[in-house]
Amino acid sequence: MDFSGAPWTIVLLLLSFEGCLSGVVKTEDSITAVLGLDVELPCYYHAKGAEKVSQVAWSKRTSSGQYEAIVVLNTEYGAYVESPYKDRVKEQSPMVPEDGSIILKNAVQADEGIYQCRFNTFPAGNFEASLKLTVLVPPLPSLNPGLQLTEGQGKTLAASCTAEGNPVPRLSWETEVKGENITRTAVHPRSVSVTSEYYLVPHQHMNGKTLTCIISHPGLQEEKRITHVLRVGYLSDASLLGQEEDWYVGRVGASLKCVIEGHPKPDFNWTRVNGTLPQGVKAEGNTLIFQTPLSFEDGGIYICQASNGIATRQTRASISIAGSETQKFSLVSVSVISVAVIAGVLLAILLVAMILVSRYHKRKTRQLSVKIEELSVLSRENSRRRLNSASASVDRRSQTEETLPMRTGNHPDSLRDMSISSMMGEEADHRSYSTLTTVREIETQTELLASAAPSEDVQEGEEEHGQDEEQKEDSQEEKGERDLHGSIENHSSIKQAMDHFYPENGTLRIKPTANGIYINGRGHLV
Repeated sequence: MDFSGAPWTIVLLLLSFEGCLSGVVKTEDSITAVLGLDVELPCYYHAKGAEKVSQVAWSKRTSSGQYEAIVVLNTEYGAYVESPYKDRVKEQSPMVPEDGSIILKNAVQADEGIYQCRFNTFPAGNFEASLKLTVLVPPLPSLNPGLQLTEGQGKTLAASCTAEGNPVPRLSWETEVKGENITRTAVHPRSVSVTSEYYLVPHQHMNGKTLTCIISHPGLQEEKRITHVLRVGYLSDASLLGQEEDWYVGRVGASLKCVIEGHPKPDFNWTRVNGTLPQGVKAEGNTLIFQTPLSFEDGGIYICQASNGIATRQTRASISIAGSETQKFSLVSVSVISVAVIAGVLLAILLVAMILVSRYHKRKTRQLSVKIEELSVLSRENSRRRLNSASASVDRRSQTEETLPMRTGNHPDSLRDMSISSMMGEEADHRSYSTLTTVREIETQTELLASAAPSEDVQEGEEEHGQDEEQKEDSQEEKGERDLHGSIENHSSIKQAMDHFYPENGTLRIKPTANGIYINGRGHLV
């Protein structure tokens, strides 16, 4: 609404009315605004009784102590804003007369000062209150690197950090690098600027380290940090890798590597003393590559030179080419291999010997068990047959004694040789009885040996087999073989003796001879 004409006439008329009742005006003592942001200027009136608010007027005190109008809030005509504050001031609660708060948009430093709000009420009159507005100017910090840092320099400016604001900003440094800072302050009409400089002595270990400037201010919601990475120019000492390896004729893939660090990165140059680089050798940066198998011509002193504009470094290596790879083995290596081979052979021989001995003992044990079992069976069979033959011989002896005289008397030879029998008498009878007894014993032994001993053909095979086994069997087996041969020889003698007898009706009779006399193997006369 336009209040041109006499805008303050109504205000003056309203101010002329003063009553005995008075309300209460409430506001803040001071308000803080941030540069560029909106800020609310609060002002409230608490009416008493039948009081009514008709108008609220805002003004600002100038440097001369006078107040200049900003806005008038009328309950009937609305808000009237003075031209310097057009589009920057608006009413907070248009529908609530008791709320005279306004909003100041996009606060600037010029908005700082003392503000007054006045309530016109009816019929109580006019009431006012004042507040102070402070505009915070957040700093706009900046970090500027110092001069080029080079190893070997003295104390040098690494970086400087500057921040300007209202109130005074506070600066600090955060870094791993040892140094010191110097702070300077400059005061301006509406702000203060602060500059902090950080100094250090450059060293190569500082290269790549960080230097952080930290800015603190009430106008900042949190601390602001600006980080700077230090760059220190340097060139370290150089060394060569690969020269400690074995260099011999025919080796493939040999190389030399120049190890050096620096900022900026260095350039490399490879040379050989008293000559150029051999054919087949290629330089790639800090590496010298031998692309072909080594020969004696590849030996010599190689030099690596590095430079980065800050400094120059060089290192060298003396390369000697040994014989072929087969000649390169040391005596220790050969000895180790020989010992390993011998140990392996001995171990194999030991294992084979253990296996053979084990198998031999197992075979011997089986053979001995079989022999012992055979001898045990044979012994048991012979014992049983001897017992049976002993009882049978007693019966045959009694039968023979009864029948022999009669058969002898009836035999034609006995009649023809009566004179001889009479001459021998009782001695002949006694010898005849002994002969028959001997014959029975021979017959019994013959039956036992015939059942125990094998046939002659089988015995010959067993003798040949026994001769093959004699080389492997121990003394106990040889003794058993000799006992078996003795039994066979006795069997042959008994068989020869049996040729002089013949069986008749279950009785063994003497074959007739020219003189009727037979001398047996024991010297007995029949």
